[in-house]
Amino acid sequence: MRAIVPFLITIAIVLVAVEPVCAGHGKKSSVKRRAAMRSHHSLAGKRIALDLLTTQASQSLQQLAGLQEGELLDGEDPDEVAREDDVPVDITTIRMFWMAYVEGEQPPSGLSQRQVMEFIMDWLGRPYRFGGSSPDGVDCSAFIQSLFRACAGAILPRTAHEQFAFGQELHQMNDLQFGDLVFFHTRNHAWVSHVGIYLGDKLFAHASSRYGVTISSLESTYYRKRFIGGRRLTPGDLQQLALRSESR
Repeated sequence: MRAIVPFLITIAIVLVAVEPVCAGHGKKSSVKRRAAMRSHHSLAGKRIALDLLTTQASQSLQQLAGLQEGELLDGEDPDEVAREDDVPVDITTIRMFWMAYVEGEQPPSGLSQRQVMEFIMDWLGRPYRFGGSSPDGVDCSAFIQSLFRACAGAILPRTAHEQFAFGQELHQMNDLQFGDLVFFHTRNHAWVSHVGIYLGDKLFAHASSRYGVTISSLESTYYRKRFIGGRRLTPGDLQQLALRSESR
């Protein structure tokens, strides 16, 4: 127990340190604005604390925090998806007209739109398996990892949390383009816990814990309120990831 006390103190310091200092705003700062700032910084502190717990804490401390074995990988809560994924996507129509998604300008990533869509069409309907990484059962981050390996020869890290560290940060849904990665906060134990690839028209492909490999809408209640942001991998990023995989 003594060994984990310093780590717990570190977590507490992080949470306190990010609280906003409102005293300097004077009377002109409204109560609403101060409340919004407190909420923003509290969320940032929670994110940092969760990241510390999931990446640096010992197994005993993770269990003490309620992170059971196997919970550190990715995924959604199937029951929450069933309740809140309220914008249906017609997969049959997409299968018939997927060529429409390979028209237009080349995406910033340099990915071949045709290759990406062919990969997604081939994997649609494959079952979800927590921790899986094959067509017989795959989770969200392994699906993305397999897609980039097949379409760009690039090896992304294994988890959504690690994949979130690569590429240009995108904060708004309106900034997304074909091939951008989209990330979500779907589990309490980790700030980044789900990932997909953006196709356009507010649609993204991913391995859903409820539906398997599918295409969903960012406008659904479930994904809209859990959306963290996007990441845009450039041709340079993909080249570095490809060289990294060759060196292994």
